[in-house]
Amino acid sequence: MVSAIGNDGPLYGTLNNPADQSDVIGVGGIDYSDHIASFSSRGMSTWELPHGYGRVKPDVVAYGRDIMGSKISSGCKSLSGTSVASPVVAGVVCLLVSVIPEPDRKNLLNPASMKQALVEGAAKLAGPNMYEQGAGRVDL
Repeated sequence: MVSAIGNDGPLYGTLNNPADQSDVIGVGGIDYSDHIASFSSRGMSTWELPHGYGRVKPDVVAYGRDIMGSKISSGCKSLSGTSVASPVVAGVVCLLVSVIPEPDRKNLLNPASMKQALVEGAAKLAGPNMYEQGAGRVDL
């Protein structure tokens, strides 16, 4: 349901599968200044081309540069990548799911409803275009 868009930026059309699929929430990376991380892949999706338009991707962006994480041995280290940003979005999805009453989850919960909630709640960043930020920074 949630996938890192890839670290092949800054070129456009560099997003990776499965994040390029319409039923997957593709996540790009930003830094703490809300700038698109240089490594973050950009849309549009390319597998429809040349017979149609590509889809806007990423769907949302999250912090993915210089994020503190644990080392295998002990202590912490700085991590960067869209694979660091996408677990943040997966956690947001889990929190959103937790507020849906359990009897209603089967009727309300699906990838499309979660994607809609994330996209509509995202904070648009000033500057980057839609193929760099999608709907903007994820905002729980």
